Amino acid sequence: MFSRFWVRLGKVSLFLLVTYLLMAYIIVVSIIVREELSIVDASRVISALSPIGGSSTIEGQVRNVFGDPVPFGVIIVGEHLVQADNIGVFQVTGLSPGRFTMEIFAGGYEKYTKEIQVEEGVNYPTIKYEAGLWPQVFLVDFHVFYKDNDSIFGMIGFANGSTEPIYIERASIINPAGEVITDILHDNDGFTYYMDLSNKLEVVEQPQKALKWAPRMVQGGEFAPLQGYFPPGPYSLEVHYAFKNGHELGQYHVMTTTDHLDLDNNWDPHIP
Repeated sequence: MFSRFWVRLGKVSLFLLVTYLLMAYIIVVSIIVREELSIVDASRVISALSPIGGSSTIEGQVRNVFGDPVPFGVIIVGEHLVQADNIGVFQVTGLSPGRFTMEIFAGGYEKYTKEIQVEEGVNYPTIKYEAGLWPQVFLVDFHVFYKDNDSIFGMIGFANGSTEPIYIERASIINPAGEVITDILHDNDGFTYYMDLSNKLEVVEQPQKALKWAPRMVQGGEFAPLQGYFPPGPYSLEVHYAFKNGHELGQYHVMTTTDHLDLDNNWDPHIP
């Protein structure tokens, strides 16, 4: 009898321990999900297990306003919640045909909301460029290419997701050795090049020369081919930017974006 008591007590203790660990796991996951999604309305509850529904599916890739993939975003469609992979690809299954609100949450980007019509079968909503994710503050696009060993060229763009102008004081391309190759604004009359792309852009001379980027504006551009020896490896674009107060004080944030040299035989990055 004595041994049965301890066996029964051990089983009860094990059951309580497993129950406690399961409850703790559920609480931690709920906190993480709510923190990631910044859900203000605590009354809204989304099951981590998608409810059983119809046979329609949404497949897509989360991209930003430049068309670049956004990894690991969280996508909500109705009561279905999924997470994109490391290149932004996602799939939502078990949907019934009808009208849905699709929401996407990703670090550094504004909450994305779009009304979509789900039809029978597989649906492919467009999430890029004008229909892509906007940055919460500032986003830099940088792609560098080569055709021959002695020259490189590429694309550089900026997106201001804020409601205030942003002042871009410099944008330097840095090679794998950490050396500055060129400043696309101060060299080759880069300020004038970008200003000519849109009447929303201005060049200010004081207290230091900078490109004044309008609020809620995205614009891509190119930099002309550069001659020299360019070894393979990571190339970076270092951008110094600030809002008005920081610009007047000469205090800039630094954003660095890195890309690897890609071969482009046709010498046109816009052609696949």
